[in-house]
Amino acid sequence: MIRELIIVARDKIGLLADISYILTKEKINIEQIGANAIGNNAVISLGVLSAKYNKARSALEKNKYSILPMESIIVKMKDKSGALAEMTRKLANAKISILNIHKLGKQNEYAFVSIIVDKQRKTKKILSNIIVNEME
Repeated sequence: MIRELIIVARDKIGLLADISYILTKEKINIEQIGANAIGNNAVISLGVLSAKYNKARSALEKNKYSILPMESIIVKMKDKSGALAEMTRKLANAKISILNIHKLGKQNEYAFVSIIVDKQRKTKKILSNIIVNEME
């Protein structure tokens, strides 16, 4: 499983280079990444393997980065029109809020999608037939 680290930091040239260097020194691979600049701040979403999460968090905090943790659920679905709509409708009908969603990649006819939700257990039950532990 991939766990998400959300970093809010002052935006500057080289910020991603600094963060990726810190994780590289600890031999931690970034499995997914997203970044946005909002005014003078940057919001960076990093996904690391669950087994490396504590080490990644500790290394970043040691270097004065503030972390807001969240756990991603990875799903594998047919890469076809309507598949995303079907999955997100199931969650909406169950009153589950999607906080973050990323398409991680595609393999053959399947898409791998990372989602962060407000109700983890309920989501895992509803999507149990398409959840994967890691990208295959």
